[in-house]
Amino acid sequence: MKTILIDGLGLIGGSIALAIRKKWPDDRIVAVDVSPAVLEHAKRSGIIDEGSLQLNAVAADADVIVLSAPVGIIIDHIKTLAELSLKPEVIVTDVGSTKQEIVKHAQKLTEKKVIFIGGHPMAGWHKTTISAARADLFQSAYYFLIDDTLIDERHKAAARALQGLLSELDVKWLTVSASRHDRIVAQISHLPHILASGLVNMSQNEFQSSPLSLKLAAGGFKSITRIASSDPTMWTDILLSNRETLIDKINRFHQYLERVRQALAASDRESIRTFFEKAKVTRDNLNEQTGAHAPNFYDLFLDLPDRIGSLARVTRILENAKINLVNIHILEIREDVAGVLQLSFSNQEDRLLAKRELNRHGLPTIRGDQ
Repeated sequence: MKTILIDGLGLIGGSIALAIRKKWPDDRIVAVDVSPAVLEHAKRSGIIDEGSLQLNAVAADADVIVLSAPVGIIIDHIKTLAELSLKPEVIVTDVGSTKQEIVKHAQKLTEKKVIFIGGHPMAGWHKTTISAARADLFQSAYYFLIDDTLIDERHKAAARALQGLLSELDVKWLTVSASRHDRIVAQISHLPHILASGLVNMSQNEFQSSPLSLKLAAGGFKSITRIASSDPTMWTDILLSNRETLIDKINRFHQYLERVRQALAASDRESIRTFFEKAKVTRDNLNEQTGAHAPNFYDLFLDLPDRIGSLARVTRILENAKINLVNIHILEIREDVAGVLQLSFSNQEDRLLAKRELNRHGLPTIRGDQ
């Protein structure tokens, strides 16, 4: 029996705890969190065996320590662990959204012969509390392991042990350097969060004298700004820990906006059309571009009638057929009318089975027929 310490019981830490509990029910799971209510909820729900408000009170007994707090706290707690007497073969890992700063500070652990493996599961939601945690949150998602921390065979063996512990997550493991990781997430995660929040703030300012205008925002606006509902404190930490890369990304995105502004000023129809055409082609072919090492998702789309129980009927059909649904999303065209339901599956077989079952129950798909 191993003792697993989860430091931070938010969405990510809670989901990891649930997955470990499901795969390794005999292991002892201890959690650290600043909220007594969160620890009590997790213990009452059977997610953890024990909770503590202080990392230094429980770290010495841990065989694996998962740092799953915001980036700034992860760095502080790495410093704390470096001052403690830990088990000789303890594995310390993190799930922070940026890696270079964390890896730099983790050198303190390496100098003390403590094994540190940098990691980052590329999955999440705008809801960040333990109440949103799910054991299948990471299914078919990337899970980065940071090459800079795999410094010798001892660390590589520890990484393999960590992958075994987290096998219930059902992720796609990918090894990258800390610097490459931070460039990737700056482009596909951090910059989009800045843009979504900026668009919401701009809209709020634009419509201050007309509150009704913001209420008229339809599905497209809500879809691209959904991530603006994310935890402000967490995202402040993330951006500051990746600030140099993000400053460069913001400058480069400004250049794209300036080209569009210039095309509009010149009434340059062809440049504007090319701008949208290039984006459409790339977006429509994301699955093909991701390559063999990336998780592909297979989607079905169907009209969702605006009736009580419509969504429940769809999920009940899939549940009865034992078809695993990775994600579900309502693509609203306008408020208060029928939407398009996007159903995502982790493989082609599940998508085809779902299509057949839904069609059999009188729910024809409108896309995803290939």
